[in-house]
Amino acid sequence: MYLVQLTLAPPGDAHPPAEAELKQALHDAAPDIVEHVSVHTQTRPHLVVSLFLRAASLDEAEAAAKRVWQHATANCTLLAAWSLRRAEVPLHPYDVE
Repeated sequence: MYLVQLTLAPPGDAHPPAEAELKQALHDAAPDIVEHVSVHTQTRPHLVVSLFLRAASLDEAEAAAKRVWQHATANCTLLAAWSLRRAEVPLHPYDVE
């Protein structure tokens, strides 16, 4: 399982869709691979959404996240105007001493 973060840009000054609707739209886009959706409402200026996906590799997870977003925007008019800026696994450096 991989955590992939979607960074979404709003159309103009639009407010994000309701969290429950956003989560449902993303889960429904690919219920066979989307394990969990978490919306980070305090991020600015872009909205960040974490997708926990079943995938065999990091590259596969990032590609799947893009497909999930495309499918969700095609089926949910509330998301259609939002732009996907990034879909990537967050890599955090660790300070090893």
